[in-house]
Amino acid sequence: MKRKKIEVKDKMEHPRLIKVAAFDLSKNITKPHKHNGYLELVFLTSTSGKHIIDGREALIQAPCLLIIRKDNVHHWELTDPVKGFVLLVKNQFVSQSLDFEINRLVGGIKKFDTIYFKEARTIENLFKLLAAEENEVCQEGLFKVILAKSLEQTVDSKQSITSPQNIYDRFCELLNEGASVVNHVAYYAEKLNTSPQNLNAACKKNVNLTASELLAGYIIKEAKRLLFYTSNSISEVAYELGFSDKSNFSKYFKRYTGVTPKEFKKQES
Repeated sequence: MKRKKIEVKDKMEHPRLIKVAAFDLSKNITKPHKHNGYLELVFLTSTSGKHIIDGREALIQAPCLLIIRKDNVHHWELTDPVKGFVLLVKNQFVSQSLDFEINRLVGGIKKFDTIYFKEARTIENLFKLLAAEENEVCQEGLFKVILAKSLEQTVDSKQSITSPQNIYDRFCELLNEGASVVNHVAYYAEKLNTSPQNLNAACKKNVNLTASELLAGYIIKEAKRLLFYTSNSISEVAYELGFSDKSNFSKYFKRYTGVTPKEFKKQES
């Protein structure tokens, strides 16, 4: 007997990288499917029912946020009337962002299938603002706030200071402090009173990246910010990011982006 393929849906208009819309009332019951390369966040303010994602069933208790990763197979049965918003985000929107914190927050939100809220008004208003916003910088800001406010609902105040989640979060905080970046994992491990091996394991557990890969991602985003937003020369940017000379910085930048700093500045000008 021929097996049926899982349906793959694409609700994004090209070339849009982020989209918010009111929940489609005709989609209260769906068949198992997955999405074509984007993260879907469904914020429900009024409904009940169940959501099955990769075989895991969760009861819907509004207000709540459903998180569907790009490789998840899912479907739901929701009771009318359904009220809420659907937010679709392509990976390119996140990777292109020069805000390092957005990467961390997206990694954090992907750990959950469902997040429950005590009240809906704040998040609902943020979704409404994002639905009407066309400015990409503003979209990034509103998306970041939605992620941060959602993750607030999941914080465990009793979390151990040596837990992988805590070590990872504190590492990200150090990178975002604004001090000069140091391209050595051991430097940050020492500041966190842990070993490079523990720091690496914490990063792998949280975002499936090594500490070195995470640090490189931060350095590249910081380099792009400096090249795009300041009039600093490439040599000055290299010095600010701790590179011994312009040549080493250019090789490092091209290894991770595919272009030299000079080519990047021309592309963005």
